[in-house]
Amino acid sequence: MMTDRREVCSFPNVVQRTLSDGGGQDLVYYMCVMPSDVAKTLTFVPVFEKSKNPILEEVTGTGPDEGYQRPGSRYRMKNFATYVEENPLSFVPPVVLSTRDNWKFESPDTGGTFGTLRCFGPAAIVDGQHRVGGHVHLYEADQVIRQIELAVVPGLTIEAEKKLFMDINDNAKNVVAGLRAILGGSDDVLVGRALLEEHDSPFRGRIKIAVLRPGQLFTMNAVEKNVGRTFSHGAFDKVSLDDKVDIMKDYWTRIADAFALEWEDIDKRASEKEYKLLETTGLIAFSLAAEDILGPNYDPMTRVMNWPQVEDDLNRLADSGQFDLRKDGHFEGLTGEVGGARIHRRIQNVLAASNDREDSHYEDLADE
Repeated sequence: MMTDRREVCSFPNVVQRTLSDGGGQDLVYYMCVMPSDVAKTLTFVPVFEKSKNPILEEVTGTGPDEGYQRPGSRYRMKNFATYVEENPLSFVPPVVLSTRDNWKFESPDTGGTFGTLRCFGPAAIVDGQHRVGGHVHLYEADQVIRQIELAVVPGLTIEAEKKLFMDINDNAKNVVAGLRAILGGSDDVLVGRALLEEHDSPFRGRIKIAVLRPGQLFTMNAVEKNVGRTFSHGAFDKVSLDDKVDIMKDYWTRIADAFALEWEDIDKRASEKEYKLLETTGLIAFSLAAEDILGPNYDPMTRVMNWPQVEDDLNRLADSGQFDLRKDGHFEGLTGEVGGARIHRRIQNVLAASNDREDSHYEDLADE
């Protein structure tokens, strides 16, 4: 029995509320706040796959208890932490928890709607893992304790919990603008922000958000669109946000190494640039080419990229003599989507021809 277990903590000033469908079906839930210093102890996320370095407790489960959410993203959690630090008066939607029979409501009055939630173990986060993770990160990094608004639902079966998760996320499309204001945008925008901000990004400080500044190369809208293109290959269907950030940084760092001469444009003024690589045209071309270069070299089961083969492909392009990215070279006058698509076709042709030569070479060796 729950009353025989040791109480971890309790939350006072809890309000019990009831939703009714008018046909005899009711849903009871509780509204309260939870201080962020105990959030990590009192919650877990039911995931289908654990992340590499989680901020929150993640549980996969087995059989009917199997997890149903994507693994958490440290970058999204830290992004939320930054948001609430910079906007302390912002309204944040309540986190939805399922008690998993570990929390019990008690009221001093029989049938009362005000009382205390007594916690004997962790509750499952049904919606809001990145908000909770952001609060936990703030506490662990800076000892900042914030109050997390909760909507706590008791008595859910695992199937009912999964349905609630799906209902919330499906209906979230109707309030996406408000959530994006809180969570920082789509995954592709967050990847773009990481490329703009992180110290090991080849595009640190080079992406325009509002006002164009010296040294900036691309708008955030262009980056968002081309992050999506980069991960269009089916191998990336379940790739995490954090892995996307790492792959984008690694991919463009290797492009910079392979096309070292063209990359020297990065510190030149727009009027002095000699190549298309660091124009939006080049961004489009190599984002489209990711389906040919990155996709076939990514193992979604192990989440490992064959970077030596990626480097080999990029070096073959750079050394082919058939891939002139000068503004007055093979693609003179071709810019934007048209230019990017044309350069991408040349990339495909060069890689295909190179692969054909390798296949012919191996066939010749086999005949000897």
